[in-house]
Amino acid sequence: MAGLVYGGKFEQHINHLYSPENIHETAKKFKEHEQKNGKYSFGDKFTKDLVPDQKNWADEKGSTLGHGNWEKHSGGIPAAIRDKITDVISTNLRSAHPLPLVLKVGENVDNTHDLHVKTFAHKGHMHIGLHILCPNGSLK
Repeated sequence: MAGLVYGGKFEQHINHLYSPENIHETAKKFKEHEQKNGKYSFGDKFTKDLVPDQKNWADEKGSTLGHGNWEKHSGGIPAAIRDKITDVISTNLRSAHPLPLVLKVGENVDNTHDLHVKTFAHKGHMHIGLHILCPNGSLK
């Protein structure tokens, strides 16, 4: 997930699928995915199953390269951060009352990955926020 590859339309689409209106359907799909494919791990096939149409992977510049590079990019995130994302998403989607999730992908100030997880209230719903920071592309 280098640069802002997963901002734009992809981020908007994910946030729609994890919104208060859609979280229960997304959780149902998640449980079906695990029954069919085994335990979820961030970067596995679930995201592509959830967002199968390549056009919905468009970044802020309109590129859909993130679709074909998902496994490579997500696999480039340090294991500790991938494990934390896996834990947050899977625990939430397996729960009886999953919370809506808000994803924000951006560039870090340096050339490292980072993750900020925050629970917050918005429009009468508790949400989980995942802010994934990718290496700063201008520092290469």
